[in-house]
Amino acid sequence: MPPEVINAEPRKELDDTPTFLYVGGDGYIKGFHILLQALNRLGKQKVKAKFIFAGAYNQQSIRILKYINNKYDLDIQLVGKVESKKIYELHRETWALIFPSITEEPLPYAVAEAMALGTIPITSKAGGIPEITINTSAENFLFAPGNIDELINKIKMVMSWPREEIINIGIRLKEHVTKLFDSKEINSKILRVFNSD
Repeated sequence: MPPEVINAEPRKELDDTPTFLYVGGDGYIKGFHILLQALNRLGKQKVKAKFIFAGAYNQQSIRILKYINNKYDLDIQLVGKVESKKIYELHRETWALIFPSITEEPLPYAVAEAMALGTIPITSKAGGIPEITINTSAENFLFAPGNIDELINKIKMVMSWPREEIINIGIRLKEHVTKLFDSKEINSKILRVFNSD
């Protein structure tokens, strides 16, 4: 089933601070540990950016995020487990979604949802992710699962672009994912499969 936001108009309200959203919680297979290592390195490099963390986090994970936030000049905001409506609102200020999953995601809903909301996905090349991003600008933001250096480079790439370019890429990603998950087209393809000899 396509994301429910597929027909929504992406509304971006980007400010001067590059803002990244992570929605995977502190699950190992979602790559939380990879993002923590990337944040530590970005902090040492004195990168200035905002990172919003949505999802479920245990006390140890919360302590680590607070530690990194206090140690470096990164703006780490923990919103925790929130409703979908809040996630959609967070996408308005988000330059890119960070999705460092190390598992074979068959249909990564968060990635499709981000593209539908006009948000660039910085994501690992795991499972069905390359199929969703094929022939789009999002292909430039794929990285090898677990490769922290590549993840950092993709984050910095987004940070180096003007807001207008980020918005324009988001519009094109929205158009792509809308076509990809068009229910009439999907039904037509399914019928062709069953009607072929």
